[in-house]
Amino acid sequence: MNLSEHDLEFILQLYDTAHRLVADKLKQDFANDWLFKLDDYGFDIKGSAKDIGEHDEYLDRAVTEFLEGEEEYGEPEEEWFEDEEYWDE
Repeated sequence: MNLSEHDLEFILQLYDTAHRLVADKLKQDFANDWLFKLDDYGFDIKGSAKDIGEHDEYLDRAVTEFLEGEEEYGEPEEEWFEDEEYWDE
């Protein structure tokens, strides 16, 4: 789901409200979990990555990790179940 400027502003305000209540040592975990939760619900993280990452240092790291994970895991899955060697074992 693409985020309009107003949608993104609203979501980042929610993030800020919750982030203030999180202990300092858990802030990065919270930012990572928050970002991955947005992805789980279909928000376009790649399309808004720059704006999200510029919001604060924790989200910047979370976006970087997210995009690196997309590069690593975003490739087509290997069709192991079609591999004859797998079934011959």
